[in-house]
Amino acid sequence: MIYGALEFGFSICFVLSFVNFSASWIDPSMLDRALTGEWREVYSGSGYYYYLTQQKTFQQARDECKSYGGDLAVRVRDFSLRSTLHQTFNFDKAWVGLSKEGNSWVWVDKTSSTSGNTHWIQNPQQPSNTGGNENCGEIIDSYSLRTNDVSCSSTRYGLCEHNRQGYVAGNGYRYMLTSKGTWDNTRNECVKEGGDLAAVGMKDFSLRAPIQQALGFDEAWIGLRDLIGGGQDWVWADRTVSSSTRENTHWIENPRQPDNTAGNEECGEILLQYDLRTNDRVCSFETNGLCEIPIIT
Repeated sequence: MIYGALEFGFSICFVLSFVNFSASWIDPSMLDRALTGEWREVYSGSGYYYYLTQQKTFQQARDECKSYGGDLAVRVRDFSLRSTLHQTFNFDKAWVGLSKEGNSWVWVDKTSSTSGNTHWIQNPQQPSNTGGNENCGEIIDSYSLRTNDVSCSSTRYGLCEHNRQGYVAGNGYRYMLTSKGTWDNTRNECVKEGGDLAAVGMKDFSLRAPIQQALGFDEAWIGLRDLIGGGQDWVWADRTVSSSTRENTHWIENPRQPDNTAGNEECGEILLQYDLRTNDRVCSFETNGLCEIPIIT
């Protein structure tokens, strides 16, 4: 069955408003969201950083960083960056993206810890594993911003990091994640970045896996929406005004989607659990959005 057949002028009007970014789609409050307002660019523009102003355990801090589409900071392997971050945020102690896996210290981007990239406190020598459970990493101002091991259940402020460059897929677009939000809110963030929720790359199923592997998400909104309702007018959010078909939408087949279970599942997402195939979801659900941003040459 073909989805998204545009048979009526009424449908065409909806599609045009969808593609031309009508002002009614842009929520002004989005201008102050974390990725555009509270994140601060530091150090040659390669990373954006956000300081968690409430003390949290290591995992709580990491979860909050990931909710913004980032993670705890790993570029602090470059010791000179620590001074820049401290001048920006003026912290005493802060979590960074370093923890113990088995007997080894590993950065959250899976880079192994070495004496040259971890910058442990030297006096007293760290990591000391005092109490036998100091498995997470922090940096401390009073020790010249060097690294200390501490219990993961301790509470600290956190340094979040977001790679705004995202993933370049080789199809003329780069891809990045938004903070968690509804379909409309994440789309607003993508538009603010100069793109839209992903559409062109999502029709090419072979691109989904490398994008997911580069950005590391379990589920994400994409640029697909049922404009009329009832599961009959699914349209991609790209400039070609292309309707969806089962061949270019790659719906989950078991259980067969879209099924409009709640009666108002009018937005599209992809799910790692279902091999990155497409699912229909209530648009008010909150998850990360997958932005697709044209590369200007």
